[in-house]
Amino acid sequence: MRGKKTRYTFVLEFLGGTYVRQGCGVSPELALRAWLRLASEEDFEWECHRLELLRAVGDKDAVPVEDCQNVWCLSGLAGDYLYLIHIIGTESGSATGRMIAEAQMERMGSDSKLRGARDRR
Repeated sequence: MRGKKTRYTFVLEFLGGTYVRQGCGVSPELALRAWLRLASEEDFEWECHRLELLRAVGDKDAVPVEDCQNVWCLSGLAGDYLYLIHIIGTESGSATGRMIAEAQMERMGSDSKLRGARDRR
């Protein structure tokens, strides 16, 4: 689901809380950074750490989650605090998204054509 302005869902574990938000971008990483830059103070209980998190995410590439299509993960430290972010491409029915996800799975050594129909959603 890269290459066009796509909607992504972010599941962020940070400072003892779980936060779910959505944003758009041409890649999961760009969508995440745009969301963090534009988020208002009301979006986070931890607003004072938002810039630390934005710097920590920086130019990191999200890692595709094995055996999943259109799901990526980022983790690391923002200052002294661990963060874990799952990014889910939420636009459905996209032939381009399916092709990209299948290409990612093949690069990881997993042949998507061997999976059942329910696994290709």
